[in-house]
Amino acid sequence: MSSDKEGRLVYNGVLFPPSVTRETLEAMKTFQTRDDDIVIVSYAKSGTNWTLEIVTQILQAAGRTAASSDDHTIGKLEFHFTENPHPSHVLLENAPSPRVILTHLTPRTAPPGITNPEGKEKILVVMRNPKDVAVSFYHFFSRLRKELTWPKFCQDFLAGKEVHGSFFDHVLSWWQKRDDPHFIFLKYEDMKKDITSEVKKIAKFLDADLDAATITGIAERCTFEGMKATLDDSRYAHRRGMARKGIVGDWKSYFTDEQNQAFDAVYEDKLKGTGLDFEFE
Repeated sequence: MSSDKEGRLVYNGVLFPPSVTRETLEAMKTFQTRDDDIVIVSYAKSGTNWTLEIVTQILQAAGRTAASSDDHTIGKLEFHFTENPHPSHVLLENAPSPRVILTHLTPRTAPPGITNPEGKEKILVVMRNPKDVAVSFYHFFSRLRKELTWPKFCQDFLAGKEVHGSFFDHVLSWWQKRDDPHFIFLKYEDMKKDITSEVKKIAKFLDADLDAATITGIAERCTFEGMKATLDDSRYAHRRGMARKGIVGDWKSYFTDEQNQAFDAVYEDKLKGTGLDFEFE
């Protein structure tokens, strides 16, 4: 455990934002999951809140909860938001079931019940192509760090020196769980292409027996545009404005040829032969 030159926390070799503390990350070692926990795992800016909205509406339709996606925001496991009196992991201890837990942690740092679940936990791993992730992440941070430039951010992101560490290390560490029935793997690009099929897939994974009309209704409300309206109306400041364009291929408006070639080289080196690939447009 250490800090970078700006005083930000580095834990297990990963840089974290100010809303994540060393004490919270240490608490992950003893955080207890429940059999009916639903966990959404992702690298940041990969569709976390979009997936949360889908899961929430499925649970509502199945009669399992009356909670909204805003209510589930306390479930952002490793964070302590200023709007809340305690860190999320503490608030979750008394949260009613089923809990929907969100995390950007890797298996190395996540609670044992998420990394190696032994009960009936359901874990949804959401992934998005790294070029669009980088652009979305840059826009998110440029609002907070006025000195930030795209060339510097792009370089640091590719090198794994930005917040949440290496995209490639993150997705590959969870991809090792692909044969574990506790896990389902989802892609942002698939959600953009056919939201109805993805809602149906998620409902089946969550053992929610919903008819076709209900699935269609959830899909219509959970298009990116619908989800963005929900986020923009959130009672939490960190959720408002979080959704930007929600398109596949926005990276083309930002990447230079040199940056694109550098990304492609790392992509090939890290993912070749893993069975994990992404669509970029």
